[in-house]
Amino acid sequence: MAEYIIKINVGGLAFETKTSTLARYPDTLLGRLSQNSKFYDNKRKCYFFDRNPNIFVSILDLYRTGSLHFPSYLCGTIIQDELEFWEISPGLLGECCFEQYLKSEGDMNSTRTLKETFEHYGLDYTDEECRTSKRKRILRKIWLLLEEPSSSRLAKGFNVFFLTVVVISMATFVLGSQPSFREKKLTHSYLLFIIAYSNIRFFDELNLQNPKEVMLGTSLPNKAIRDCEIFTSVFFTIEMMLHFISCPRKARFFTYPLNVIDLLLVIAMWVTYALEQDLTLLVTTYELVQFYLVMKSLFVLRLFRVFRLMKLYSGLRIMIMSIRASLKDLLLLSLSFLLASLFFASFIYYAEFYVSDTFPDIFIGIWWSVVTMTTVGYGDMFPKSTFGYFVGGVCAFSGMLILAMPVAILATNFNDLYQKNKLREMKHKLLQTKSKREETLHIHVATVSPIETQGKRPATIKCNW
Repeated sequence: MAEYIIKINVGGLAFETKTSTLARYPDTLLGRLSQNSKFYDNKRKCYFFDRNPNIFVSILDLYRTGSLHFPSYLCGTIIQDELEFWEISPGLLGECCFEQYLKSEGDMNSTRTLKETFEHYGLDYTDEECRTSKRKRILRKIWLLLEEPSSSRLAKGFNVFFLTVVVISMATFVLGSQPSFREKKLTHSYLLFIIAYSNIRFFDELNLQNPKEVMLGTSLPNKAIRDCEIFTSVFFTIEMMLHFISCPRKARFFTYPLNVIDLLLVIAMWVTYALEQDLTLLVTTYELVQFYLVMKSLFVLRLFRVFRLMKLYSGLRIMIMSIRASLKDLLLLSLSFLLASLFFASFIYYAEFYVSDTFPDIFIGIWWSVVTMTTVGYGDMFPKSTFGYFVGGVCAFSGMLILAMPVAILATNFNDLYQKNKLREMKHKLLQTKSKREETLHIHVATVSPIETQGKRPATIKCNW
């Protein structure tokens, strides 16, 4: 193949090189150039590319020197776009630039994740739907009231009231387990009579030594607690129904975990309320008692309603995103923690082998190593031999090292996402300010003084808004 000089025009700036130089990387765009290419200009007798000529200097240097480097002031997205256009693999980047490229790509992924999470987290009606349907406009107002606290003052006020009801609901759940907030329905003597002379399985299996079981079998929450439970149940039921009815994409409504939790809670609240209306049927059917306890345990999910704060406070959502971003590292550290627990459990078992009253098996050793490595130290099990003391000290020190690592990872990811979210919010505010200024300017321009014309009525220039 004959070697000749090839002319390349990039953004109006002419470059010349040899065909043998470009042939060093035949899989790239420049390496496959021919006069049949769509970039070849027959009039100018050269190849024309409407790209940045300053960046092309770095691209051409790759073919000349075999090393690809970009100026440090270039944005990573620009580098990525140039590599895609010229069909050059990122693996050809020099070590110094490759690190910058990866960092920029990671920043872009974080920014994209933030944008998808904050700007596309919720569903909404389209402008076309709102223009063509009055019903859709009303549903959209309800949807924004329930879903987007920042959409209006009324929505923010409702969200504060919603969280207040959540706190009341959590308080009634906690107080319902306190004996001073419960009403006695059966005396202790009558309970003993029922156990002795009835064949009710619930009372037969009641452990009189367990005050929690006795409290469950002989008392109910007082009237104030029950009234609060009914109020919160009605409120959350109406809120969930309005939430679902006003949802613009009902098929996607239950794809969000909080909505599924709301549905489970509403079902659990009304099922337990219905079972409590007939206590005779409840206590005489042992399976119903077990089912009642399962439904009652679902009330713990009320705590998840606090995550509605994510709509008001972006920091809470960023914290969850940080945990998600650190999930692989946390799983690796959890595996390391598990292996260390097994390691020290085996060591302490054999270190205390000749001590009769400590560590009867390795499973107890695992419990001890977990408690020691997390620096909790219940004191229910501890070594007594010299070698056991040594193993315990090394176990505690290793636990501090292992637990310190995920803190640094989480803090780094949280700080990175938090800073990028602050930039995103500042940009969003600037765009909103610009939009308001344009609207104000549009209104001022729309008012124009009348133009007097000879023999005609005064005319006014009008603008369509």
